[in-house]
Amino acid sequence: MIWWAKDPDRLKREVGEVELLRERWDWLSMATPRLRDGLNFAFDFDVTLDGEIFALRLEYPAFFPETPPSVVPRDGRRLSQHQYGSGGELCLEFRSDNWDPAITGAMMIESAYRLLVGERLSAEGDSIVPSAHSASLGQELRGWNSRFLVTHGFAAHVAQMPVGEFRDATISDGLAPKETWVAYVRSIGAAEAPDWRETGIPDRGDRGEPGLVLRVASLAGLPARPDQGALDRMIAEADGRNLLSPTEGQQRLFFIVITDGRTARMFCSYARDMAWNVIPYQTVDLADDVDMRLPPDNGVLGRKKVGIVGCGSLGSKIAASLARSGIREFVLVDDDILKPGNLVRHDLDARSVAAHKADGMAARLAAVVAGTNISVRRVALGGPESSGTTASVLDELALCDLLIDATADPQAFNFVASVARSSLRPLVWAEVYAGGIGGFVARLRPGMEPPPHAARQQYLAWCRDQRVAWHGRDSAYCTHATGGTPLVADDADVAVIAAHASRMALDALIRPVNSAFPYAAYAIGLSARWIFEEPFDTRPITFSPAGEWQAEVSPERSAAAIQFMLSLFVRCDHAD
Repeated sequence: MIWWAKDPDRLKREVGEVELLRERWDWLSMATPRLRDGLNFAFDFDVTLDGEIFALRLEYPAFFPETPPSVVPRDGRRLSQHQYGSGGELCLEFRSDNWDPAITGAMMIESAYRLLVGERLSAEGDSIVPSAHSASLGQELRGWNSRFLVTHGFAAHVAQMPVGEFRDATISDGLAPKETWVAYVRSIGAAEAPDWRETGIPDRGDRGEPGLVLRVASLAGLPARPDQGALDRMIAEADGRNLLSPTEGQQRLFFIVITDGRTARMFCSYARDMAWNVIPYQTVDLADDVDMRLPPDNGVLGRKKVGIVGCGSLGSKIAASLARSGIREFVLVDDDILKPGNLVRHDLDARSVAAHKADGMAARLAAVVAGTNISVRRVALGGPESSGTTASVLDELALCDLLIDATADPQAFNFVASVARSSLRPLVWAEVYAGGIGGFVARLRPGMEPPPHAARQQYLAWCRDQRVAWHGRDSAYCTHATGGTPLVADDADVAVIAAHASRMALDALIRPVNSAFPYAAYAIGLSARWIFEEPFDTRPITFSPAGEWQAEVSPERSAAAIQFMLSLFVRCDHAD
């Protein structure tokens, strides 16, 4: 229901106060209530200043008084420097950022009058109307479809360039949503061996375009939209090359970055019909975007490698979260491809459909954070693979600082658990229960929790000991659906369990001994089913000691084994 129908007393007050204002002041020569399209209420009013009439309209929004009215010129003129363009709304004292429902339309009319009077006096040098409007970066960029990013690393590098110096550069220019082109300097110097590279922006996979960075003393005299002749003269003065007359076979696209050592402007020159055209890019200054957004303790994560077995919905979310938290090196193991049906809860999108999930996630992580080093193994661990292939994957996983099993597959778990045990690596394992019931996460550290195989048996025994009928489709409390049908759980279910698993993984890497988690495993409820009384009902699971991760070997037995292997060297021939 529209505001004046819900609150007729407020409507009566609004009309009465505007009428009192008109009676009180001569400058308000007319104020007439109107009902406009959409049953929106308004006042047409005239403000008279020094014989000049300003025709204005006070427009009440449908959600008044929770949101402020607006004052606009009725004739579409630009009346003020404090106005959103010709014919746009006046920026008054009362706005969305300081609005109070007690403010009335009459007060808005008075504010408009004060603005017009103040600006008229300021033109005569007697006063100035201060601006309370501070546009955000996003507001300033609304009208620009071509944007150039000035990063902290780029600004620091060009600040060292002498005035008049030019350098070859490689420009990354990619298409963002809403037909927006976003460019930045990827490197400066020779393309094959640059002197500087951008390390703060993840690789989007854009093709590098040729460019030139030119250092000048000041950008003050540079036109907002120079033609190619003006740009070419600047380039010719610096290094003698001439782009003014494109020829057949010449590079059809060229970027020119002009910097004063503090900020920079970018222009794209493109050839069409044997002539150069110039597109100016709006500068987006990100040089100050260096605030720490991660906890200081996360600094150690840049030196850690994580192996993730299973890049499905759960594993993909864990991988993306760990990358955002500071992990830069991954081993991703999964043989499956992404199908359209996976999109309901996978971290990948339609651009990766039919690609291997591990490949898609490698590209995804590279686009999330800069400087990733990712090994992709398209292997079904525990599936019908050659022994050599399986062995090579296990060898690579053994070099990781942390292993994560996100497969919910007992065979895959056995392999990952064996690597963790033999190489003494911590293991995080997580499962999402079918049917949106919840899930399970566990963290196992060598010498501190039981060996992985024993811990899994203890977990299954704990499930049986609850003596509550299982709501899943099998009696083993696992996540797999039967008959080849997919597990039923929505994106929110998976995201909750992935977040808990990611937190335990980070804890294991940052605090390997003094963990923030008093228990090694938790069953997390997402609905009031099975053992859970309500959503977010979390049940800690206590593991009991169950032997050593590695059997202790006597020096004598080790020496005997070494002696036996040496004897094989003596008997082998050159062919071996």
